[in-house]
Amino acid sequence: MRRLLYLGLALCVAGCGSHAAALGPSATAHPTPATNATPGASPPANAGEEAVIGPGGMTLRQEIGVVMMVGFKGPLTPAILTDWRHRQFGGLIVVPINQNATDPAAIRQLIQSVRGVMAHPVLTATDQEGGTVCFKETRVSCMAGARQAGSQGPAAVQFEMTTMSQGLKALGFDINLAPVADVWDGVHPLTSERSFGQNPQTVAQDVTSAIAGIHAAGIYAVARRLSVQTPQTRDWIPIQAAIAAHVEFVMMASSSQLDTLRTELGYQGVIISDDLQMGALSPEFPAPGAAVRFLANGGDMVIVSHDIAVADATYDAIREAVLSGVYPRGQLDGSVKKLLNLGLRYMP
Repeated sequence: MRRLLYLGLALCVAGCGSHAAALGPSATAHPTPATNATPGASPPANAGEEAVIGPGGMTLRQEIGVVMMVGFKGPLTPAILTDWRHRQFGGLIVVPINQNATDPAAIRQLIQSVRGVMAHPVLTATDQEGGTVCFKETRVSCMAGARQAGSQGPAAVQFEMTTMSQGLKALGFDINLAPVADVWDGVHPLTSERSFGQNPQTVAQDVTSAIAGIHAAGIYAVARRLSVQTPQTRDWIPIQAAIAAHVEFVMMASSSQLDTLRTELGYQGVIISDDLQMGALSPEFPAPGAAVRFLANGGDMVIVSHDIAVADATYDAIREAVLSGVYPRGQLDGSVKKLLNLGLRYMP
């Protein structure tokens, strides 16, 4: 049923723009003040943008929700569910640190409950790389991490990623936030266990196998760059391999890397941020400002993974950026098209 809904949305990208009311809450049903707005202030010069219908017949407010992947701490409450119904976030991220659920049945129910208030399919994601990065509450087998699996060869990497991703798929997840595509520099501990190694060609081969394994399970893959260091030529080799393997998402830890990804590597898929609440892009930018910067620089989706209040502030900042022209509506439309079209492949 969700596949049919997404197909309808994708078809609307080509020509339907008059059915916004049928796809979600109206643009005026839940007025949201712009970030830092002051009483009596004049509306932004581009306030008419609110009424413009974009891809899939969506209003500006609905499109802003689509480019956000959001998580929250603790169990799902009526207030959080109301917020989801209002904002219509495009992605749900469920990770162990948030302590949303304690067993597979509760995780499955959480995902179903959020989907129940959505006017469009929501991409659900978690992180199951193996090794030290596993979601124990899912009861999905935590297999060898990248460093260990990589030493056993590409076939082992693909088998383990397929096995773990199948478990996630059974719970309702659409995305495994893996594999890490960094080439370990032999120094930084963050990537010592999560990277497939120090040889760029070997890492590229294992990244390709990991993506194939995730795809075999019927979910989307994410080539991740954990390092915020400026990549050297060798660091791009695994990303090039991921692009050749038709990875759906590339996750970047720095806005400065986006232009290289688009222009030099020719990647046209979805670029997603790392978690903005963890200072992923730059510690001097709080999540709302970092989100605007990432999207305006060419990113397609941002992650705010822990606090719904921060997600709301980020939503408001994106809206203000569109209305002020800092983040052009055409860019937002383009990102929404990419995300809507994803639903034609793996989402049920």
